[in-house]
Amino acid sequence: MVVNATLDAAVFLLLLGAAVVGLTTADAGSQPTLDDGRSDAVANVLATSTATVNYSLSPGARRANESGADFRRTSGPEFERTTHGSLAGLLARVTVGTAGFDGTPVTHARDDFRSSVREAITARLVPTGLRIDAAWRPYPDAPVEGHVAVGASPPQSAATDAATLTIPTRTQSLPANETDDFESLSNAVAAQTIETVAPASRTRLALRGDPPVSTLVRYRYARLAAALNVSVEDPIADADTDVANQRLADALAPRVESDLRARYDSPADAAAAVSVSEVRIVVRTWGDESEGGR
Repeated sequence: MVVNATLDAAVFLLLLGAAVVGLTTADAGSQPTLDDGRSDAVANVLATSTATVNYSLSPGARRANESGADFRRTSGPEFERTTHGSLAGLLARVTVGTAGFDGTPVTHARDDFRSSVREAITARLVPTGLRIDAAWRPYPDAPVEGHVAVGASPPQSAATDAATLTIPTRTQSLPANETDDFESLSNAVAAQTIETVAPASRTRLALRGDPPVSTLVRYRYARLAAALNVSVEDPIADADTDVANQRLADALAPRVESDLRARYDSPADAAAAVSVSEVRIVVRTWGDESEGGR
């Protein structure tokens, strides 16, 4: 099953197209499980149903101004956006778009997009007894990650049914020759992580464009640089996002390497755990509901 999400060209900034490539039964962990088929039905709705979502960049611009950005205006038609895609694709895009370091989003430019995607999903699905978790992590317990949840967590005593959708980002999988040693692997993971949160080709075009998108991109790079304690001011002034991304990746790589060496016995084991090129959406259901959607 393949469902392509539409990329909104007007908001190409950090909104990654996605395709649903798998539907599998998920491990529900230590909770009791049931198999009523509702989670599969919900996952199919996410994969096959589309929505048009309206949202604004204004809340993010206002938050950015509070932190030193230079938006001369924070409202107006140029801040309003409309995008269309599968529910799963939209959820994957906002999961990456709201990612951050150590639990803090890089920026809040996608906050309203997140709220609108949640509303689109709950308008289509019966919310009772339903929890959807979308997560993007380069590897388990990585310092940078994105997570978006829809619905309340199931009661601890509830028997749950679960299914998983795997959504690829536009970041390619690791090449085989990058997994021979921890240093090469860590450099590759860091580079792909930065490319996922700040795609060089799209951000380059945005920097050469008009506000507010160009201002949002400069602010995003400034926040990434601050999180990684490195300067990208000069390359961003020249719209040289390749150099900026390389500096960010070089700063992130030692932390990645330290994590991977501490958690895995070999580079091959570490490479098997890397998931930088995908968003996982886990659907959990419980209770008496038997329908996946309205």
